[in-house]
Amino acid sequence: MTRLPEISPIKRDLSANEPWTEPFAMSDRTVEADLGKEVASPSRVLRRREFTRQVFLQIHRTIGLFAGAVFVLVGLSGSILAFRLDIDEWLNASIMRVEIPAPPASRRLDEILAAAITAMPADGKAERVTMPRHSASAVAITYMVETDDLDTDVYEMFVDPYTARVKGQRLYLHGDKTLSQPLVPIIVAFHWTLLLGFNNAYILGSIAILILISILVGLYLWWPRNGDWRLGFKIKWSASPERVVYDAHRSVGAYVSVFLLVTLFTGVAMIFKPATRSVAGLFSQVRADPDYGKSTPIPGRPPIGVDEAVAIADKIFSDGRLHWILLPSTPSGVYVVGKQSKDEPNRTTTFRNVGVDQYSRQVLYVQDRSAFTAGERLLEWLFPLHTGEAFGAIGRSIVLVVGLTPFLLYVTGFLRWRQKRRARRRATD
Repeated sequence: MTRLPEISPIKRDLSANEPWTEPFAMSDRTVEADLGKEVASPSRVLRRREFTRQVFLQIHRTIGLFAGAVFVLVGLSGSILAFRLDIDEWLNASIMRVEIPAPPASRRLDEILAAAITAMPADGKAERVTMPRHSASAVAITYMVETDDLDTDVYEMFVDPYTARVKGQRLYLHGDKTLSQPLVPIIVAFHWTLLLGFNNAYILGSIAILILISILVGLYLWWPRNGDWRLGFKIKWSASPERVVYDAHRSVGAYVSVFLLVTLFTGVAMIFKPATRSVAGLFSQVRADPDYGKSTPIPGRPPIGVDEAVAIADKIFSDGRLHWILLPSTPSGVYVVGKQSKDEPNRTTTFRNVGVDQYSRQVLYVQDRSAFTAGERLLEWLFPLHTGEAFGAIGRSIVLVVGLTPFLLYVTGFLRWRQKRRARRRATD
């Protein structure tokens, strides 16, 4: 019978009477179990396996300690943004909320827009009308003003849909100065770009790729050696503090790994959207972003109003909720009317839009999500999956909780790293 070479015992920083699944401890037990069995070069196989595991462990630890700190902040901001619209409206209730009359009869859109234009500065250009999210919300009119320093100020004006009275306005963005925005948009900018600017969003995207790799490596390290995956979801609360920290890190990571992977994948795919479109195009047709055409001025015929443009779009999409109207800002501009259907996963925007010539009333282009290809549907689902809004309040609540877990994983991982360092120091003393 072949006898294996002796392997010296390895010190552990945990109680000897407690079961443990650290890589070296598992190696000891594996070797003991294999004693007396005839296998081909068992020590070489075990050394190779342990070397691979130690390499993966180092990758997981290094990415977690450095990139994980950024991931914690991005995760916390993501938790806030899961309910960003509600928070923004709560913070600005005086201008964004309205009293619901009885009966709740809304004014015409032309009247609402006219009230906003009257309150704008003379050089203001109305760009968009966004309809209320619910019956107690105001209509939001976005307009732009060119400044003396060749920048553009973007404002939001809020109008009561029942009285056509202007509730107030706010400066949404001054030029490209991100910190001039309201609080919630600033958090959005941090979540997507770390406040480094839109053109530097790839930095966060690269960090997210590293975290994604770390999670996949962590799942490999998590898988119990004995094959009983249920052990990976348990925390032995009666064990030593070291064991509790290890179990908490491992089990929490296992529970939320799927959600974290989906969140990271969708975030990376949106940051590197041109590459995502190219990859999706390899498997399915992905058409270019819609071109809604240009209006052709007709001598003696004035432009149509907002209500008439909406009525024309209603003939294309008879169902759905009026989401927004993009206004023609030039004589050749067109109305783009968006009608959001109930089954759209994205609640922030809509992919059912109609381009209408502002003079001839002709429909110039129709974007209909029901005709999307598989690749286009994938792109449509990225944002609502990332934010959780595809599944309503439940989905947003899940995103809120998942956004908090990077903090817990970072703390438990850091504590475990310190525990191991102290154990190694004691071993060398």
